[in-house]
Formats: sequence, structure tokens, C-alpha cells
Amino acid sequence: MSKSGLFAHFRSKRVLELATINEARMVFNSQVLAPATTGNEGIEHLWILCDSWLAHIEHRVFPGGYFFTGAFFECAERSGAIEGEINSMAREWWTSLKSAVLKAQARKEIDPAVDARRISFDLNGILMAAYWAFLVEKDGGIFREARITVLTKLGGLATPRIPASAFKSENAWKEYLNGKRVQEKKKRLSALRGLLRNKAQSSAPSPLTQPPERSKSVLRRGLGRLT
Repeated sequence: MSKSGLFAHFRSKRVLELATINEARMVFNSQVLAPATTGNEGIEHLWILCDSWLAHIEHRVFPGGYFFTGAFFECAERSGAIEGEINSMAREWWTSLKSAVLKAQARKEIDPAVDARRISFDLNGILMAAYWAFLVEKDGGIFREARITVLTKLGGLATPRIPASAFKSENAWKEYLNGKRVQEKKKRLSALRGLLRNKAQSSAPSPLTQPPERSKSVLRRGLGRLT
């Protein structure tokens, strides 16, 4: 579409910019925030957030890299509709990251004595540093190193509920998460079977509450035997 065609459709530069930001926000949500909802709350959710953030840079979801980084630094201290949208997106990411840390602490998977804001700060710093290093070195291997760094950070914060061996490598971590999902699925199925069994037992007719006609028949047979 030509430049004149764009302005004919969007009417003004501001409307075009807002539409671009909203589209970028939807893409970021679908590629980074949404995948985390498929995992369990807690440390798995936190890991998927970081992993998805790295993946969307690694796979160049946005042609220019992370759409909101430069825009946020430029607009953070400004006011206006466009600046407000960009700042809102940055806050949404920060809030999602910090919320995942707090839930991991609530599930006793991460040390609750460590400040959640500090953990979020460190993890976000790792992600941003990886992006910066990739732009400088143009080396895709940086993303693997970043994931290992995230795992090392999580391993240092994890409680004894998670075995230290799970943090030895990315493969070890994925194996741990897969095993955990299988165990939790078995627990859910077992709980469901128990619920269905209890429901079936509670709905079965009691001998003391047989239908009247059947009760009379049983009573007659019993009297017959007595006489």
C-alpha cells in the first residue's frame, strides 16, 4: 500500500500509529504472554514467560526486533495517547513477570524471603542483555546462553521442592516439567475417578428405601416363610 493509500485509510498519522501499536500489542500478547497460560502457575509459568520472550526475538516476530524497547525508552516520560499505549504495554509485561514470581513464591517453588521485585528486575535484565548482545554480535547462540542463565538464576532461587538436577541444562529442565505434568495429570484423573465413584455410590438405591411395591413383595415372602 502506498503512503497516500495508508493515510486515506487511517485518516491521520496518529490514528496509523495507534493502530500499529495495538497490532504490535496483540502480537506480543499472543507470542509471549499467552503461551505462559498453558503451563502450571508458579515457576513453570515464570520460565515460559522468559522463554517466550527470548523466542519472539530469536524468531524475529517483529522485523525490527523487540517493538516496545526503543519506543518505551523514548516515551516513558511523555504524555499522550500513543505514549500511554506504549507505557501501558511495558507495565503489562512487568506486572506479568512480577506476578509469576509471586505465584512461584506462594507455591513454595521460589524462596519467599527474596524480594519479588528484585527477582523480576534480574530476570528482565537477563532478557534485555541477551537482546542487546544479539544486536551487537548477531550470534543466535546467545539465546541458548540466555536460557541457561535464566535457569541458573531460577535454580539459585528454587526451594528444595524442586531437585537441583532439574536446573543442570535446558533438556533436564524440560524433562522435569514434562514429568511434573504427567504426575499432575494422573492426580487429576485419580481425583475425577474418586468423585465419580462417590457419586455413583451416593445415587445407588438403599435396601431400606426400596420402591413400595417391591418392599411389600419382600414382606409377603418373609411372612410366608414364618407361617
